[in-house]
Amino acid sequence: MNIQKAREEIIRTIRAYTAQKEDGTYVIPSLRQRPLLLIGPPGIGKTAVMEQAARICQVGFVSYTMTHHTRQSALGLPYIEHRSFGGEEYAVTEYTMSEIIASVYRCMEETGVHNGLLFLDEINCVSETLAPAILQFLQNKTFGSHRLPDGWILAAAGNPPEYNKSVHEFDIATLDRLKYISVEADYSAWRSYALGEAIHGAILAYLDTHPDQFYLLKQTYASRAFATARGWEDLSCMLKEYESLDYPVDAELIIQYLQDTELAEEFALFYHLYHSREKHLPVAQMLAGEKAAMAACQNLLRENSFEEQLYLVHLILSCINGKLNEWQKCCQQMTRFSDAVDRLVRFQKQNHQFQTTTTLIHAFLEKEHGILKVRRDHGLSPDSELEEMRQALLDVQKMGYHLRETEGNLIVVSSFEQSTTEHTTSGNAALEISLRQASEEELICKAAVCEEAANDILKMLECAIQTMDPELIRLVFTGNSVKEQSSNHLEKIPDQAGKNAALVLFLSSLQQNPAAGIFFKRYPDNPCTPYWEQLDFSARENALKEFLAAAT
Repeated sequence: MNIQKAREEIIRTIRAYTAQKEDGTYVIPSLRQRPLLLIGPPGIGKTAVMEQAARICQVGFVSYTMTHHTRQSALGLPYIEHRSFGGEEYAVTEYTMSEIIASVYRCMEETGVHNGLLFLDEINCVSETLAPAILQFLQNKTFGSHRLPDGWILAAAGNPPEYNKSVHEFDIATLDRLKYISVEADYSAWRSYALGEAIHGAILAYLDTHPDQFYLLKQTYASRAFATARGWEDLSCMLKEYESLDYPVDAELIIQYLQDTELAEEFALFYHLYHSREKHLPVAQMLAGEKAAMAACQNLLRENSFEEQLYLVHLILSCINGKLNEWQKCCQQMTRFSDAVDRLVRFQKQNHQFQTTTTLIHAFLEKEHGILKVRRDHGLSPDSELEEMRQALLDVQKMGYHLRETEGNLIVVSSFEQSTTEHTTSGNAALEISLRQASEEELICKAAVCEEAANDILKMLECAIQTMDPELIRLVFTGNSVKEQSSNHLEKIPDQAGKNAALVLFLSSLQQNPAAGIFFKRYPDNPCTPYWEQLDFSARENALKEFLAAAT
């Protein structure tokens, strides 16, 4: 299965294993909870989907790469204990708690979450001395005399033997105790993720016409060459940064990520062609509604090869997806700030000893940053989410500065020695009102920014659709209303779209971006909606795949 299906299977397994009866016992007893074993090529996201599944299921997550561990760190250190047996005293060997098991208990203690996922990566590449202990752990969930706590699921991952010479094959007795999931590289599954992560447009444009280059392994006795999903994503980050710094991009840079000389040289050539078109094609002007630019892009779509059309479509998608991701980030930040203010108000109600907004917000931020550290240390939130939460706390801090200036740092709650309960309650109510009013002003500003970004996206979508649709572009240049005069044209969309692969590619790619899905639900009356309602995408997608195969 592909990595997306594997993630769904992991999520289902976690939910099934953590389901409890009314008496608090687990529906599937620990004995029947087979450890998960994910086997697949390196760099396709096995670790990432484990982390994502744990976060989605809101359980703890502890991860170890087993090739970095010795028998002592995994099993524990030996020490001598004196015990009495049959009236005789003996010196026996005991073991300290395994570092891995100790980390699970530490995660439970610091997070307060009692269900979790313990993930052991590269499980089939451990040393010979550690291998017996690992087999015991997979079979019995114990390291020495220390058992994995109930509610914690054991998961592992490894590479097939063809990718790693140090792989140890599991015997049938061990495999019969595991929930075995085989994962394969699949570009179509990765593409949806890539659109949401704003992977560089040149990479997507290249892989759309060369999907067989997405994951490569060429291995001989003397050499090896490879390209992985991880390599493409890391290359995307470096390409964007090199472009921002105006550094040259060549095959020598690319081969550092795509370790195949032929592929690196081919993609370097493709990148420079893509980059030159990015500079010369008036995509930004077209998306801004400039008629001359729209006409120029229209002519390119009409008169050039599909490869040239592909360049343009991906340049358009890159601009729109960038704006969509910016809009989604803005909306998420607004939600994070609102949630932070709600927590601040609850904190204020529970703690009456704070006499000014300054002391209140300082104590609240100290508590929140502690929680943030725990979430970061135990992988309970992705880096992007942690950054959003950190920014929300900064917004709360700025709101506190504003309140301090407007209130003159006055005491809003009387001291306990001089106040009555009535006065304290009144003061806290006044403080809550003050916090709510200040946050409302900030939310209005953030909502305005989100709305402005949404309007920009709607305009860009309309211009893109008009450019890729010959009938609509004609209506625009004659000065007629598109909405009024395109109703008859919509009936012909399926026939026209069958000939216009660029339009179908554009619409189907938008559907794959998670940010676009959220946007279109919030703004259902957008320029793309009539097309999605008219087009049979299941049929069109197959036709497009055939067209791409023929083009390559």
